[in-house]
Amino acid sequence: MAEHPRRRLLATLRARFDGAALSVSLPGHPAPPLARPTAAQWAGLQAWCFEGAGNGRSPLLRPTQAPQVDPRLSVAVWPADDPAALALIEAFSRHLDGSHQLLEAGGALSGLLLRLRVKACDVAWWRSRMISDPWDCGYALNEPEARAALARFEPRRSTLVVAVDWPADALVETLNEMQGSSSRFLHPVRWLVVQRDPGPITERLRAAALPATVLQPRAAEA
Repeated sequence: MAEHPRRRLLATLRARFDGAALSVSLPGHPAPPLARPTAAQWAGLQAWCFEGAGNGRSPLLRPTQAPQVDPRLSVAVWPADDPAALALIEAFSRHLDGSHQLLEAGGALSGLLLRLRVKACDVAWWRSRMISDPWDCGYALNEPEARAALARFEPRRSTLVVAVDWPADALVETLNEMQGSSSRFLHPVRWLVVQRDPGPITERLRAAALPATVLQPRAAEA
């Protein structure tokens, strides 16, 4: 029987964004200015991210007990046949990772206080996750060093991974490796596969026993 993961508070306090596994920007696609499309445009993305994520808390008197997360790893496919679809994913990622909150905080001191509050929430094992709690968000790059880092990846908090136009073989291999190690994850990891034509990659993922949800972008309201 697999050993259940245990929450390690000191490790949580020390943890940083894993820049070896995830890139904060997509090479060749300069990050646009922070924008706020209507929440309805990313409602499907947000619902998928939080599905099965649990409340993130451990019992007050059992701080090392792992929070309930099922599934720990979830995969979805997002059709992106125009720049607007990628821009929406970027905007949603910045919404999810707290960049909009940081912008609204205004000023270096307010930003520092916000970061300290987020870190304090990370180690508050008795606290239930709130929808406004920042996630880690980043792009998975199909490069040897990044793939090696993804194979040993352990999320420090809820994480959104975005993989754009990966070849099927590399994607299936990397996801199988992460699926195999996901039993030790303390936090949900959501892997968003971005492809111009979602059909073939979705079939390939499902054939590899990696169930994938197909999400549909929602047009902006006039």
